Amino acid sequence: MRNPAGRSNATFAGSTLSRPDGSLRLAKPLLTFRNQRNIWLSQQSCCGQDPRTLRCDGSTEMGISTPRLRILRVDWRSSATRDFIALFGGVVLTSLLAHFYGLGPRLAQLGKRYVDPILDDTIFIVFVAFLLSIGLTIFSVRRYRELARGTDAQTITEGEVRDSARHDPLTAFPNRRLFDDTLDVYVGLATDTHQVAILMLGLDGLKRIKDTHGHAAVDKALCEFATRLADILPKDGLLARIEGDEFGIVLPNISSLEEPADLARRVVVSAADSLVIETGAAELSLGIGIAIAPLDGVTPHELVRRAERALYRAQGDGGSRVRFFEPDMDMHVERRINIERELRSAIATNIIEPHYQPVVSLASNRIVGFEALARWENKTTGHIPPDVFIPIAEETGLINALGDQLFRRACLDATAWPKTVSLAFNISPVQLRDSALGERIISVLEQTGFSPRRLEIEITESAFVERSGAAKSVIDALRLAGVRIALDDFGTGYATLSQLLSFRLDKIKIDRSFVSHLHDSTDCRVIVRAIIGLAEGLGLMTAAEGVECERQLAYLVSNGCTEGQGYLFSGPVPATSIPALLNREASRGPVTEDGARNPNA
Repeated sequence: MRNPAGRSNATFAGSTLSRPDGSLRLAKPLLTFRNQRNIWLSQQSCCGQDPRTLRCDGSTEMGISTPRLRILRVDWRSSATRDFIALFGGVVLTSLLAHFYGLGPRLAQLGKRYVDPILDDTIFIVFVAFLLSIGLTIFSVRRYRELARGTDAQTITEGEVRDSARHDPLTAFPNRRLFDDTLDVYVGLATDTHQVAILMLGLDGLKRIKDTHGHAAVDKALCEFATRLADILPKDGLLARIEGDEFGIVLPNISSLEEPADLARRVVVSAADSLVIETGAAELSLGIGIAIAPLDGVTPHELVRRAERALYRAQGDGGSRVRFFEPDMDMHVERRINIERELRSAIATNIIEPHYQPVVSLASNRIVGFEALARWENKTTGHIPPDVFIPIAEETGLINALGDQLFRRACLDATAWPKTVSLAFNISPVQLRDSALGERIISVLEQTGFSPRRLEIEITESAFVERSGAAKSVIDALRLAGVRIALDDFGTGYATLSQLLSFRLDKIKIDRSFVSHLHDSTDCRVIVRAIIGLAEGLGLMTAAEGVECERQLAYLVSNGCTEGQGYLFSGPVPATSIPALLNREASRGPVTEDGARNPNA
């Protein structure tokens, strides 16, 4: 297989040092052990560091008592020393031979007709100088060749260092730096007929792999996924790992939008295959956002930003999706930024308040509790639904502050209810990652005087999968204090029956997606009946969400569902409307198996 990064496999010993101009050079080890008696220190220091503070491994904090350790002896193995010895010995030997054989006088005699005898000594000196110049010439050539080799090695090393700085150390593919540099070149050449496509890929599922198999499995999954991408990448394309779970692809010359769309579909198909890791198999899903130059932007920064916005929209759609950038995505992101800013202000001023939807006992047709639901009325934009601002609160880390604030207000409101009426409160998986959550809940209960036995905490199945250990410790602490635990939206997540058994639950809530289709879907009726049967077998209560008509109610009652919740009974109301709602419900009788209400019961 070809080396996807195109990197050299050569390695070089020694460390790299920075010059003042920012370039790099190869440095010899600062300390070299020759024998047990002698330590040699080169005249080169590392980044201006005092050699007296160096350790034997080249790091710091080795004290040397002498003011400065210098070269004490000649290194006989060095090339310069050998050249000097050969040159000096040659000159001395030549001089001795010339003097022993009387070479000077003989040459003078041969040229006595043309040269004065007094020049005998001068000729000898000239001869020696001639030999010395030859030796110096040889010495200079050898030193030049050695310096040239050193310069070549330094150039290769600097290139290797630059190459390392532009590639991801895990996958060996280009990193964000090389991606930006290459994109800058390609975008500068983009025209209406020579378009450039940018694909931003965001992986989903790495956290689940980490929690289940560990960090090594995540690294292996990333490497295998990157290799798959390289196999389907066009020859002129560039693949880069931008950051942890995000990859980028540049297609420098496309003739139609079908080319990046086709590549994106192949990537999705490739990611759908299970990844083989040491501890088993893992599955990933991903979102892909695509932007085209110059249609969606003429600068690299603008194109990447819009491709990431398309990626954000694709990931928001769920599953493995591909989205091209559209102008309304900018409006969507701007709206999200505004909501986040307003949300921080709303939490600081305690504007978001709980409303309460009644939970009705289907056997007695009486309100037995209320579920607290967050409601936000913004002064400028009006009502903002919870499914809009709750995910933003989770992503920005505001969910803990918002949850604590709403829970305190709900407990204060619930203290005015009858002692037989309970309070149900939702906890998100993000909140369950905080090991101090249980302590804060119990502290609020003590401060407000609300009984833990009247509180019911609702969690979702994703809490089992994402971080079952932390969630279990929080839940165990709450149960020990007397708080009941309900599993919300059962059947819509990834929880297994073994995980269900590992958590001590009191109630299972049937998701509204099943209840709303009871009258037109045989599958939904089978699923609801199975959930009710499972809960009965485990000794748990059941509550059906989204009950909106008498036919749904009749099916639930006939199959033994314990409680119901929905607009058939009442929608969420503010705390001030609860007394009237309780008075109205007090006069209503139980529901029979055919769904009819018995006012005389």
